[in-house]
Amino acid sequence: MKCGFEHFRVNLQRTGVLAEGFAPPVWLACQFLIDDEVRSPTIAQGRVYFASLNGHAYAVTLDGELVWSFKAGARINGSLAIIDGRAYFGCNDHGFYCLDADTGALIWRRQARAAVQGNFAAHADMVMCGAYDGVVYAFDSASGIPRWQTQVGSGVNCSLAVLNGVIYLGTNGGTVHALDACTGSTVWQADAPGGMNATCAVSACGLFIGTRTGQVCAFDIATGTRRWSVDFGPRIFASPALDADFVYIASDLGTLRRLHASDGSLDWEVAIGTGILPPGGQVWTCPLVADGVVWIGPALGEIMAVQRATGEKMWAYTVDGSSSSSIAIGDDVLASSTGGNRLLVFRRTR
Repeated sequence: MKCGFEHFRVNLQRTGVLAEGFAPPVWLACQFLIDDEVRSPTIAQGRVYFASLNGHAYAVTLDGELVWSFKAGARINGSLAIIDGRAYFGCNDHGFYCLDADTGALIWRRQARAAVQGNFAAHADMVMCGAYDGVVYAFDSASGIPRWQTQVGSGVNCSLAVLNGVIYLGTNGGTVHALDACTGSTVWQADAPGGMNATCAVSACGLFIGTRTGQVCAFDIATGTRRWSVDFGPRIFASPALDADFVYIASDLGTLRRLHASDGSLDWEVAIGTGILPPGGQVWTCPLVADGVVWIGPALGEIMAVQRATGEKMWAYTVDGSSSSSIAIGDDVLASSTGGNRLLVFRRTR
């Protein structure tokens, strides 16, 4: 099955969006040290934006120089979404934050009834995010004025995927939802076997999601009909990546797999990590497809690049351990955490 691939507008490193023109070999250009774990970075406007479990959001140059930092009210688990010159993120203090991406100044803050751990998505003049209170919230992107709220029945700690005016998400309770992005009304709802921490990946081929009970499921994006599911066995916390024909997804088995989007059949499988750590282990980091390369990390001791067609290992960089962060690619650099308290910025070898 050959599908026209249309990526959705969310954070690059969390959704498997195609990133053009970046391939190994790469070299470590700079590092930025903080006092707690670095979360998944975002590259935009010639900077790297990231948050930390220390409750701060940061912007640094591509050379690792601090531009600004902002102190929120509690730990920040997600990424910063950079949209039209503003930085949006959620926090464990139940807050939704909007900052000026250039200066770090607070523009607005709104409140949920529980922690906010997913990433913002955008549609038209709105930004949307889910929370652990089981509500998806939409705000005017400039003013923060609430536009709509939709109860989805269970906690949302994934990010939201948006395609053609529809929001797609999974919940902790094992339901998958499609919502009208303009109104929040339900387009369809479907069941999946097990709750979900992962973000849905969507394209014209369908909606793809992994579950905490180890299934990879594919749904029709128009109707919510489940087309197929594949049992991986171990839990799946990592969000999948897509290209026109394949789904790329990792699980707690400690491997990255490429599946045919049409039926879920296996194309290739490769082990993640250095082999120094025990086999398997919790893998939260999401793969990212860039031209002929699939990147994943930091997971099980490595950031790794493999050939997209074959899964053959092309490049690796040893890091501190496992992490629930993922990498970002943009502005001709790759940014990652170490699985600890350092931000790493890599550049291509020319």
